[in-house]
Amino acid sequence: MASQLMDRVLLLGPLQVIHNGVPLNQPPSRKVRALLGYLAMSRRPVTREKLCELFWDVADDPRSELRWCLSKLRRLLDRPSEKRIIADREQVWIDAGSLDIDAQSVTLRMQKTLADGSPGELRSLLTLFRGDFLEGLSSDGAPSIENWLAGQRHRFSQMRQQLLERLSSVLPPESDDRIEYLRECIEVAPFDEAVHLELVRTLLRRGLYAEAQRQIDVSVARFRTEAIDPGPLEAAFAAAQRFTSKPGFLSLIDIARFDVPSSVPTAATQKPTLLLLPFTTAPESVADADSITSDIIFGFAKLRSFSVIARGTAFSLRSLPPGTAAALVRAQYVASGHLRRDGNGYVVSVELIDPKSDRIFWVDEFRCDANDSHAVPPLLAARIITGLDAEIHIIERSRALLIPPASLDAWQAYHRGLTSMSRFTSDGNLEAQHFFNRAIARDPTFSRSYAGLSFTHFHSAFHLNVPESKREIALALETAEQALMVDPSDPAAHCAVGRAQWLGRAHEGAIDGLNRSIDLSPNYAFAHYSLAFVQCQTGNPEIAIAAADIAARLSPLDPMMFGTYRVRTFALLRLGKVQEAAQCAKLVGLNAGDHVHAHAVSALTLAAAGRLDEAREERRRIRDLRPDYNFRQFKEVLHMLDDLTDIYKKAASLLEIPE
Repeated sequence: MASQLMDRVLLLGPLQVIHNGVPLNQPPSRKVRALLGYLAMSRRPVTREKLCELFWDVADDPRSELRWCLSKLRRLLDRPSEKRIIADREQVWIDAGSLDIDAQSVTLRMQKTLADGSPGELRSLLTLFRGDFLEGLSSDGAPSIENWLAGQRHRFSQMRQQLLERLSSVLPPESDDRIEYLRECIEVAPFDEAVHLELVRTLLRRGLYAEAQRQIDVSVARFRTEAIDPGPLEAAFAAAQRFTSKPGFLSLIDIARFDVPSSVPTAATQKPTLLLLPFTTAPESVADADSITSDIIFGFAKLRSFSVIARGTAFSLRSLPPGTAAALVRAQYVASGHLRRDGNGYVVSVELIDPKSDRIFWVDEFRCDANDSHAVPPLLAARIITGLDAEIHIIERSRALLIPPASLDAWQAYHRGLTSMSRFTSDGNLEAQHFFNRAIARDPTFSRSYAGLSFTHFHSAFHLNVPESKREIALALETAEQALMVDPSDPAAHCAVGRAQWLGRAHEGAIDGLNRSIDLSPNYAFAHYSLAFVQCQTGNPEIAIAAADIAARLSPLDPMMFGTYRVRTFALLRLGKVQEAAQCAKLVGLNAGDHVHAHAVSALTLAAAGRLDEAREERRRIRDLRPDYNFRQFKEVLHMLDDLTDIYKKAASLLEIPE
């Protein structure tokens, strides 16, 4: 009963103060209403001096004006038995202990509800949004407060959009509510291409083809009305129809209608271009240096992560300065190197430079035993490819972070998605989905964006333990298959399919997909790691160790290295090498960050090896990350055979991890 009588201050929409269920008359003064909103959102007392500067920068007696406004607020909020407007000679604040302030409730509940809230909890939080923050209120003559109001409106609008996007993603595809929430999301963010695209996709999946067509027309017209080029969005709609419509429903004329007209700039993703100049060396080693250079160029072409200048052109430019050569082929990056003999081995020094400034981005040395001269070029080339690829992507991600989200092209949005996804948090995963969807909207022919989106769904089902894991698994496979349709030769697409199939317990299909990824690009370290990940749990542990070794050799500084240690832990434990497994498990825990299942692997393996003090330390880390963690969650996400399950079940009992 007490909670029903609690006074409410409603800021998300026109200002309302409700006492005993009855809205009170609002003060006519806009200053008083703005002051109420500002104090209600302040988490600590505000000095009178600051309030006077914010609200009365041109008043003759701002302190007197403030006292007058506070008197009006006391009539509105104070009760005979309770003072809520508290003021002394220096500071002013609202005692909100007995107030229900909608905007504060949203702020407090937002993160947890987005991360693991049920559809009902998401809906409950959405009902608090009646409109914009202090809708209709302005504060003439107080530009600082106008700026504050604009910032709050933007902040809560983004929160509302996030809730709508999350709710639409967790509702079943057949739900009518899903369509309505996407429509509401468009009203909140009318020019977010990703939301328009997802609404059309949803309508197509439901078989509502005529309605999808109407929505396409409305969306395109809306963009044109605001003088925003709808070309990329039209191309994305066309791709969505090809992917999700019933075969034969659209004629070629219908599809062509939505292709980008020749007068509209293409939405094709502008990947950066690398020029690899032939490596220099002593005269007796020219053949080896040329062979390594060729292998690197061919390897990058297979990797398909960005463009690389062809061998013939690169070799024809070997005598030119890097900046001149890059200008001729419009390359954004130039790599060069020097091969030398060092005893019984070869050493290659490689540098990556910015051709416009001659600034060195990155340098490294790569060594290889020279006993088998035929094996030298491919071994060195593989490591150099991985090093250059990782460094270029780091640079591209850093550049994308400096660009306003609304201005991102597909390539930049993709890299923002990678950055967000690498945080391994619920918020980061949701943010990554937003950026990958934006990349798809900008260029529906860029397969890596679909592969990235697939991994976010994999992450939701595997690490974040969302309640809708079956739906997340289905979406992981669906988006991976879209990546494959866009580019059947992209190793990342095949890798995404393999990982999604593993989630769905199609283990043979998973191994086939991952092997196909490796066949397409033997230098794709993540595919080798993924193969090891699958094999160590449900396949051959010796193959798993071999694949993990290749991944570690290709990418020795990979931020996912804890995953490679985890693979070795499983494989060694299955081979009966318990103490070796415990040593790897210790490295898993040291490098896992906030990845709760990785810490569980570390804790349980250390316990199985009798190293209980170290295991209990990891157990405390698990409890901090997820207090309700249990062995069922661990067992469900990791598809372990009975030999591993039995070992870990006994270890869970030792650590008091509930069943």
